[in-house]
Amino acid sequence: MIKKIVLAVVALVAIVGIYYLTVGSKQIVTEMKKEVNKEVLTLKKSGFNIENREVKTNKEHLVIDFNNTKEITAYLNQKGQEITKEDIELLKGLKVGLDIEYNPTAKNAMALDIYPVKLPDIFYTNIDVKDKKVVETIEKMVKNRDLLVHININKFLSGFDGYVKDIDKELKLKGVRFNGDIKGEKIKNLNQTIKEISYNIPNQLKFELLNSKIFISNPIDRDFNNNTKYSIDKISIKGEGNDTASIVINSITGTSTDATEGKIVNSTLKLNIALIDYLIDGEKSIFKNISSDIEIKNMNIEAFKELNAILSKDLDEKESLDKMIPIFEKIVSSNISIDIPNISIEKITQNDKMVDGFKLKALTTVDKNFDFKQIKNNPLAINSLFNAKVNIEASSELVNLLSTNPRAMVLMMVLQPIDKNGKKYYNIEFSKGSLKINGRAFM
Repeated sequence: MIKKIVLAVVALVAIVGIYYLTVGSKQIVTEMKKEVNKEVLTLKKSGFNIENREVKTNKEHLVIDFNNTKEITAYLNQKGQEITKEDIELLKGLKVGLDIEYNPTAKNAMALDIYPVKLPDIFYTNIDVKDKKVVETIEKMVKNRDLLVHININKFLSGFDGYVKDIDKELKLKGVRFNGDIKGEKIKNLNQTIKEISYNIPNQLKFELLNSKIFISNPIDRDFNNNTKYSIDKISIKGEGNDTASIVINSITGTSTDATEGKIVNSTLKLNIALIDYLIDGEKSIFKNISSDIEIKNMNIEAFKELNAILSKDLDEKESLDKMIPIFEKIVSSNISIDIPNISIEKITQNDKMVDGFKLKALTTVDKNFDFKQIKNNPLAINSLFNAKVNIEASSELVNLLSTNPRAMVLMMVLQPIDKNGKKYYNIEFSKGSLKINGRAFM
């Protein structure tokens, strides 16, 4: 959420009035001030309150108030931010300070410091003694401007770079750096690195994230023209005191790609994880080499935009259903499908016993001729809309291991596999509300 707000502020306040050649620093300052004035006026008309504005020769200060959540949500959605009213409600009461310096260096036309000056109201709602101490700590950080984002925009307004101020307290935030390109008044590419984020709540929880890198093309584009590539060396969450549960995830890499043709978009998601090690209720499990590939085909962009707009409004159940059914009809008419070529885990270890894992393939399609009027009289009729085929290949050792788990024992007895080449196979088919497993009707 913080990253979304930072990007929104950059887009609304800074990245405007693109021009490629400037003559002298006075022209830069004059032109930039004009554009900032326009954006401040736009913010005022769009639900943001502007407070304590001070304008000097080469510097400016103002405070942005997030109280009018309804108008702010509509405005940010219009600007390409996928934010619901519920998201913005969490920021109600928040006040963000913005310091602008014009022509700060020979390279840059503008520098911005963005920082909170007042925490959202939710920080003070139903808090206990422990929460109060946390809030007091954050309030001190706000007072000292420890929570600060710095952004530089070059003189051609074709690129930017910046950082988040390092924090070395209960919350550790180190090496957050970013840069990107601007084209046609939009952020085209964004690179971001994080060296460390960690937080320790004594006798409760330890959290750590190390060495994250992410690249996003068109990060604020609502038309699904985004490509993303990311990696994280380590995520660790460990309970302390009476709670000894823990999870450690090592070497996460992934990509997402969108390809748009007219109103239709096809998306591909890939994820690889080298290791997941978790401990819960005294039982230790390790998963090695997790992979997943997911392809979402024939998504109707306009329909998903309309659905997002409906979900951001406060509507009762009947009104929501009446408005969403035509949208679902549009989504289904484009013949949307979800294809999962691969979800797999190479090795699984439970309580020091290691076995081979499994591979899964799946395809979900929809019935383009489905009559949505049925849903109003019989909500369960929705089951006839979807068709799915799932193929699972699992090692015999894994199936035997699962069979010893009381929570899975009954299910494993019902799901009789096909034995082939020392593997267990499950072919699952769901069509017209009917479920078959290995050719046998299940429901």
